Amino acid sequence: MRLLGADRVELTSERLKPAAAPRLTLIDGLRGFAAVAVLFYHYMHFAMIGTDHERYFEYLDYQPARAAFAILYDWGFYAVQLFWMISGFVFAAVYFGREATTREFVVNRFARLYPLHFLTLLVVAVLQFVALSRVGHTLLYDNYDWWHFFLQLFLASDWLVGSGQSFNGPIWSVSVEVVVYALFWAGRGALRTFGAGGLLAVIALCLLGNLWSEISRIPNCAYYFFIGTALFRLHACLDARPPAWRSVTALAFAILGWAALEQGSGAAREIVAIPALSSAALLVLAALEGRAPHGVRRASGWLGDCTYGIYLWHVPMQLALMLVILPDGHPAEFTAQGWFLPVWLLAVLIVARVSFVWFERPMRERLRAWAEPGRG
Repeated sequence: MRLLGADRVELTSERLKPAAAPRLTLIDGLRGFAAVAVLFYHYMHFAMIGTDHERYFEYLDYQPARAAFAILYDWGFYAVQLFWMISGFVFAAVYFGREATTREFVVNRFARLYPLHFLTLLVVAVLQFVALSRVGHTLLYDNYDWWHFFLQLFLASDWLVGSGQSFNGPIWSVSVEVVVYALFWAGRGALRTFGAGGLLAVIALCLLGNLWSEISRIPNCAYYFFIGTALFRLHACLDARPPAWRSVTALAFAILGWAALEQGSGAAREIVAIPALSSAALLVLAALEGRAPHGVRRASGWLGDCTYGIYLWHVPMQLALMLVILPDGHPAEFTAQGWFLPVWLLAVLIVARVSFVWFERPMRERLRAWAEPGRG
């Protein structure tokens, strides 16, 4: 279970899929919803039509049903932090207390993340080349050169701040997250040994590392990821307590998050509100997993499977559409129409589902089979 990343949490007997708890489909569905929130936030791309790669000054007028979806249009970028927290939660569920080799871990991460990243990188490179040929400049993102292509090829595009977004821009969150994966794997033994105290110390160090956010986003990603890891340990502890304990804990997180939002400052929102509200949601959804109707769990799992495709395909789709529209000085008027928003969301969802069924899942299984000891 991972977007922006991690495997689904599911039982499996294959050698390169470590044993895990039953799949947390409701949390998968939450991640899918977060990916949809990114679509709303990146709807502004339809109003980025000039050589300066900036939003058209009246871009708010090109957001259909803005009053109804204002929270998604304005705050959809916080879905990335939720992705990171879910990854930490899932990694703890999969790898704490279960045997897995470094080979298995690396193969699973590579098979899950890289095939679709590589494919969408090539698609965007071709589309931007067409844009350069037709309109004389790239669309949405600048930095169209071999160096940035090389960085994206090795998922290293955003390890350091300052290189600038390029090609398939949303991959930035995965770029920093793979470094955190490596840190988690290298320190998993110590995290198990020192327990909650060790995790809290790591979270504090990550928070301190945010002082250097102008250098790298890795500490910021690690902050949310290890909060998710600690949250899984709390979830496991609450499972052994009466249900009221979980309800009170989730409510406390929700109140803390809401109070931090009321402060109105960006620091309070990012350091306290987003982690607290996300923690409340994750604790509740993890507890409801066994009680949710089958149809709800099935729909949540279906949406969760589409998450990575939604995240990585929507920018190539926007580029392709913009090449067809090729507006001159203003965004295309029909993107502001109410009918276009549901059509756009549905189109991205269909492409993401096709991608999962016909490309992501088959490639993942083939790479895992190829990498089995004695075969690779």
